[in-house]
Amino acid sequence: MNWKVLGAGLAVVVPLVWVLASGFGKDPQYIPSPLIGKPAPDFTLPMLDAEGATLHLASLQGKPTFVNFWATWCDTCRVEHPLLVSLSRTYADRVHFVGIAYLDTEPKLRGWLAAHGGAAFPTLIDVGSTAAVAFGVGRLPESYVLDSAGVIRHKYFGVVQPRQVIVDLEALL
Repeated sequence: MNWKVLGAGLAVVVPLVWVLASGFGKDPQYIPSPLIGKPAPDFTLPMLDAEGATLHLASLQGKPTFVNFWATWCDTCRVEHPLLVSLSRTYADRVHFVGIAYLDTEPKLRGWLAAHGGAAFPTLIDVGSTAAVAFGVGRLPESYVLDSAGVIRHKYFGVVQPRQVIVDLEALL
């Protein structure tokens, strides 16, 4: 047996197997956020149902905040909406919920919300996509949990898993 050939083969195969195995079970589209553990990018955005009113993220400090980026053209957002409505009602007095509409228009937003049970929490319009860019939004829906000091603690891609959100919110209360 040629030990040099075997050793060279193992030197190639073992790291390759390790790299492949370490990737199994992970979402290949997941992009970790460099913002976890840092203050959330601040924003002031217009509110959909409050003519001329805006919401400043910093004004929500004092309670944990759930920030959800979504759009009317996002199919998975339609699936997620009732879950967020339910969570927002469960945590109504203890957690702020905010929806941020990305690349959308007021008429479409109003129609979509009317057709899908309304808004249980404020809907903000991300004019110029400034908030989405600041948060590094990559795909919708995308959500963030901020602690009571406005520090990002969790990021979710796709439709949220209510059990995980409950665990994450309860840890902050």
